[in-house]
Amino acid sequence: MLIFSGEIRATFDEKGRVVLPADYKNQMGGNVPGGQLAIEIDRYEKCLNVYTMDEWEKRILKFRSKLNLNNREHSKILDGILRKCRIIAVPENCRFTVPANFLEFAGITKEVVFTGQLERLRIWDANEYQSYAGSLTECDDSYEQKFGGEELD
Repeated sequence: MLIFSGEIRATFDEKGRVVLPADYKNQMGGNVPGGQLAIEIDRYEKCLNVYTMDEWEKRILKFRSKLNLNNREHSKILDGILRKCRIIAVPENCRFTVPANFLEFAGITKEVVFTGQLERLRIWDANEYQSYAGSLTECDDSYEQKFGGEELD
């Protein structure tokens, strides 16, 4: 399993294309496995989540295990999830295009920050990320409550 971390700045061009940062590409073995990534509009933050196809398939299997396609409510939940996702082609140069409506949702126009969050990458508008990162200090109390001096090694 790949574990992504850190933050890297990048730039989208006028056609909605961006190059996957080399650090993340190198973590994947120098190219994107299978030449595809899954992109999802985040449910909680104003950013996009990016998954390798292996991780995306694991995610879909989790949804599938909890939802019955023959149940109207479950079907609607699944529609809600999948309408905010796309599988995109990633050529060898790792410059890929993000759908315009996804960029619009995340407020992305040009300058972005890629961040690693365990098995997924996130793409943020640079200004949005600056605001979000500034709020992370609020998590210090939550961290203390959750882990309370416990050594995590």
